[in-house]
Amino acid sequence: MTHYAYAGVQGGKKVKGKIEATSLARARSALRQKRVRIKNIKELKEKKKGAMDIEITWGPFGSIPAKEILMFTKKLSTMIRAGLPILDSLIMVAGQTKNPNMKRAVTQMVEALNDGVPLSEAFKKQSRHFDNVYLNMIEAGEVSGMLDKFIDKLVEILEKQQKIKSGIKSAMFYPITLITVSLGISIFMLTNVVPTFQEMYEGMGIQLPGPTQAIVDASEWIADIGNVAGVFGTIFGIITFQNVMLKYVKPYRTGWHALQLKMPIFGGIIMMAVVARSSLLMANLFAAGVSVLETLNVASTVTTNTIFLNAFARVKRDVMTGAELSSLFANEKVFPTELSQLIAVGERTGNMEEMLNSIANYYEEEFDALVEGLSTVIEPVMIVFVGGLVGMMVVALYLPIFSAGDLAGG
Repeated sequence: MTHYAYAGVQGGKKVKGKIEATSLARARSALRQKRVRIKNIKELKEKKKGAMDIEITWGPFGSIPAKEILMFTKKLSTMIRAGLPILDSLIMVAGQTKNPNMKRAVTQMVEALNDGVPLSEAFKKQSRHFDNVYLNMIEAGEVSGMLDKFIDKLVEILEKQQKIKSGIKSAMFYPITLITVSLGISIFMLTNVVPTFQEMYEGMGIQLPGPTQAIVDASEWIADIGNVAGVFGTIFGIITFQNVMLKYVKPYRTGWHALQLKMPIFGGIIMMAVVARSSLLMANLFAAGVSVLETLNVASTVTTNTIFLNAFARVKRDVMTGAELSSLFANEKVFPTELSQLIAVGERTGNMEEMLNSIANYYEEEFDALVEGLSTVIEPVMIVFVGGLVGMMVVALYLPIFSAGDLAGG
């Protein structure tokens, strides 16, 4: 993208400013669309980057937030619906985007399109930022000639994904906050309060009760930096081992994913999220006239859980035999019975889109209810946990004083 400085007249008033475009002709075209009568336009020479201008794009520094992807898709959808060509739409979105990583990605897509690369391939070059669902929807829209409809559906899917993520975050925020606070209080007491009591009791020359001695031992243990480093090293090692095993050892990955689905509450959350997202995708793709096989290919990209991926793979394999889709889903125990039943109704009535949308809405509502109920249950439990933890520590610290008082009274 090149920057151009311009001066002209818009609405009877003199205007001047800067605009980004891939060429001078594109810059003139964009200004004409804004009803600017150009008096003067020239290319701005790009400044050489200094040491302070280096862009860091590795790791989290180069990622694009999900909300930014959603805003980009909404803008793109609006411009395409307004009749703008996809290239001009991307150029305008790039000019409106403030996030540097998003701007860089869109600019690279514009350059790829100018080089004659198909839109789906331009998006695939940015697969770091756009997931498989997004890329498959763009490709399906490009192939079917209904890109505007598919981008509209992408907006709907991204909004629902954002809602699901927000629900999970809100459910987990409270317990994580309370656990962090309780750990902070415990560490503060062990490192600052307990040593004071320990010195006092040593001066009194009394034998410490079991609970008090345990807290004193914990205080001495945490005061040793080697022990703390060992804990962090162990945690790091467990996380590294887990990531390596999940990435390279298929049986381990399958077992771990099966365990996740069997976990109380959280297994239900995973199932509901996968079924809701895949049903919504299949509804949109069936409505667009996409083949069953391609629809299943795209729907399977909503999850990385091996159990679901294997189930989708078996359904895709057996659908080639001419078996009914409802019976194939019914054979897979990982999918709820309601899914196969409503698909069967859709097959009989010829209204598969409506049935799948009903499934997506049903499980989205169930998900919301489960998350809300989880938040309601966790809140009092965590309050009791934090209060009990702090209370036990305080009582244990004062036990020797109580014991000394009892002995004096006796």
